[in-house]
Amino acid sequence: MQFAQILRSDPEKVFAQIRNISGATASAGIPVEWDVASVTDGNAVTAAKSGSLSGLFAGVNDASLADSAYGLIQVYGFRTSAYLSAGSSGLAVGQYLQPAGGIFIDTTLSAATTSGHQFVSLMETVSADAANSATLSWNIMVRAM
Repeated sequence: MQFAQILRSDPEKVFAQIRNISGATASAGIPVEWDVASVTDGNAVTAAKSGSLSGLFAGVNDASLADSAYGLIQVYGFRTSAYLSAGSSGLAVGQYLQPAGGIFIDTTLSAATTSGHQFVSLMETVSADAANSATLSWNIMVRAM
């Protein structure tokens, strides 16, 4: 794990090193999950799938990552760029999010924490107008360690 240096102006962040085995480039800001279908070595991840189990959520991909490349995922802290479903609208600060299909969708606390206490919270209000475009990038708080 890599703990970002604490600065007065930046929030604390924690990262883990992983390997993308999605079969394609993983974009920055997408949720990733531990791969248990083909590789179970503890560092292999894929983009979160549709109907993902919350227990497999690993974190948020930090930067664009080619297939089979190593990189970082954010497992704790404030993030200014995470992909939220464009179908989500009228969401308030504190809404729980769940990974599904390579993006985050709005959910309930019980659905977001089925694996324990790993979850993502929305840190800004999503207006109906803002949610009408394609998948958008929003501020979140990640707790996946």
